[in-house]
Amino acid sequence: MYFNLFLRPHRGEVKERMYELQRKAGHDFGFKSTIFLGLDFLKDPQMIEKCKHDRDTYGDEIAVWLTSDGKAGGGQVWLIRKEDKKRVVKNSIDAFIEAFGYAPKSVGNYVMDADLIEVVKEYCPEVEACVAGCFEEGVKVFHGCNNSWYLFSEGMSWGPWYPSKTHSIRPARNENDWAGVVAVPHLSRDLVLGYENRNDFFASHPANAQRGLANEGFSHDYDFNLCDQYRMQKDFNDGMSYYQMHVSPGWLSRNFNIIDPDEITQKLYIETLEYIAELRDKGEVEVVTFSEFASEYKNKVPIGKATVGFAKDILMGSGKQYYWVFDPSYRVLIDTFQGGSIGDLRAYAGEYAAVTGPDAKNGRYHYNTYPYVIQSQYRTGYKTHSVDGARTTLIMTHGNESLDMCAYNTSVESISRTDNNCQLVLKPVVVEFSDGFTAKLQTVYDFENGGDIRITRRILETSDDADFKIQEYVKATYGFTEYAEDMKDVTLYCDGEKVMDYTYRNIEFKKQGAKTVWAEIPEITTRVALIPKTNAEELSVREGNLFSPFFTLKVNYNISKNTKEVETWLRLSKTQE
Repeated sequence: MYFNLFLRPHRGEVKERMYELQRKAGHDFGFKSTIFLGLDFLKDPQMIEKCKHDRDTYGDEIAVWLTSDGKAGGGQVWLIRKEDKKRVVKNSIDAFIEAFGYAPKSVGNYVMDADLIEVVKEYCPEVEACVAGCFEEGVKVFHGCNNSWYLFSEGMSWGPWYPSKTHSIRPARNENDWAGVVAVPHLSRDLVLGYENRNDFFASHPANAQRGLANEGFSHDYDFNLCDQYRMQKDFNDGMSYYQMHVSPGWLSRNFNIIDPDEITQKLYIETLEYIAELRDKGEVEVVTFSEFASEYKNKVPIGKATVGFAKDILMGSGKQYYWVFDPSYRVLIDTFQGGSIGDLRAYAGEYAAVTGPDAKNGRYHYNTYPYVIQSQYRTGYKTHSVDGARTTLIMTHGNESLDMCAYNTSVESISRTDNNCQLVLKPVVVEFSDGFTAKLQTVYDFENGGDIRITRRILETSDDADFKIQEYVKATYGFTEYAEDMKDVTLYCDGEKVMDYTYRNIEFKKQGAKTVWAEIPEITTRVALIPKTNAEELSVREGNLFSPFFTLKVNYNISKNTKEVETWLRLSKTQE
C-alpha cells in the first residue's frame, strides 16, 4: 500500500506548536511528508527556510495549497470566478517559484473543480498531482455543520483517480478526456460509514474519528482497522492500494469539536503514524511524497481502469458489507444488507459537465457533486419509506404473495476481475412463502467496461416444481441533494418508441415480449435502460407522482422447473444529441 503523509501549517501560537509536533513525529518515524503551503506561508521567509531544510534533510516535498486572496470577496477558491481562479493560481505558483526556484509538482484544496485544474495545468504544466475533492462530503456534512459548510463533492472516488476535463470527479475515459493530473481525495474515508453517516467523522484522521466517538480514551482500534481495510484493497485491484493522513494542526489542541483531553488527541495521531511505520518496516507499506505517488500511479494504473472497493463495518459490529465499483461509465454501490441491491449509482456514462463558482453555466454554483440516479440514503430505500424510493431489487411472486429481496440480508461470496471487468458473487438467499414454498437464489453482478451492469439471478433450488415469477426492478430519479428535481423533461421508452413524457400522473405502460425499456434524463444527459437477455414475459415503465417523483423500469420473468438462471442488463449511456 502506498502512503502519503500530508502536512499543512496554520497561523496562531497553538497551531504552530502543533505543526511542530506533527513535523517532528513524521520525521522521527522516517516518513517523507508533503507540505502544503498557502500563499501567506509562501511569502514567509522563516517557513520557507524550514521547508527547505526538511526537503533537503528528510526528502519532504513542498506543495501549494490554493487559497483565495480576498480580492474576489474572499471565500473558498473553488467558489470564485474562473478569472479570479486564474489570478490566485498565478500568484501562488509565482510565489512558490520565487521561494524555491522551481515549479511545484503538487497542489491541492478541498475541492478543485474542472476549471481550477485546467487553470493550474495551463499555467504550470509541471503539476502532476492534486488533492481535488472530499469523498461523499456534501449534504450530511452541510447539515452537521449547522448548514454552514459549502462543500458539495459527492459521487467521486474514495482513492486516486484520473479526473476528466469536464467534471473533476468523473474519471477520464481516455487520454483525450483526461485533465492531466492524478487526483486524490482530501482523506481516505470509511466506505461503510462514509456512505451512511457524516463521512467527515470516519476517515484517516484520528481527531475526526474522535468526533464520531470511534475511540474510548486512548483505545482507538478503529484507526488501525481503517488502515488495514485500505491495505486489503490491493487484493481486488491488482496489487494497488492507497492511504493518506491529512490532519490540520488545529485539530490537535483546544479543538471544541473533541471532548477528549489534548493528550489523548495527540497520542492517537502519533500512534496511528507509529502503526503505519511498523507496516512499512514489514514491507507492507511504501511511504512516498505526493508527486512520487502520482508517478507510481501513472506507471501502474492505466486510464480507464476500474477500481473496486470492498468494505466491512469495522466500528459497530453490524456485519454490513458494501461493494463499490468506480470506472469511467459509473460508480455503483452494492448494499448486501438490502439483498444485494444497488444503493447508489452515478452514471458517468452521461458525461454530465459541471464547474463551481458564480459563473457556472448551469446555475449550480456550489455543486461539484456528480448527480445520482439511485441514492437510497437521500431518496429512501426499502426499509425507510412507506412504499419505496430510489433503489433496485428483485420481486419474487408465488401464488398471490410477493416477497422483496431487499428484506433479506446477504454477504459477499467472491470478488474477481478479468482485465477491466469486475464480478461480484453474493451468497445465496432462501426465500420462503407463507404456503411453505421455498426458493434458493443467488445474485451475480458483472460490471463491464462501457456502461453495462449484468445482473444474473441463479435459481439454485426450489422446494417443489411449482412455477413462480420474478421481477427485475429499477426505481430511479436524478438528484444532487435529498430534494426532488424537476422531472418534466424525463421521457420513458419501450422498444425504441417514446411511450410517455413525465407528467407526475403515476401512469404505467406495459408490453408483452418487449426487448428493452429506458428513461432519458436530459438534465444530466443520461439514459438508464433495462434489457432482458433471458426471454421475458413482460416489460414496463412507470412515471411517479409528486409524492414519489421517480421512474420505474421492470422486467417480468416466468420461472419454471427447468429455469436455471435469468440475465438482465442495466445499461447506462449518454442521451443522444
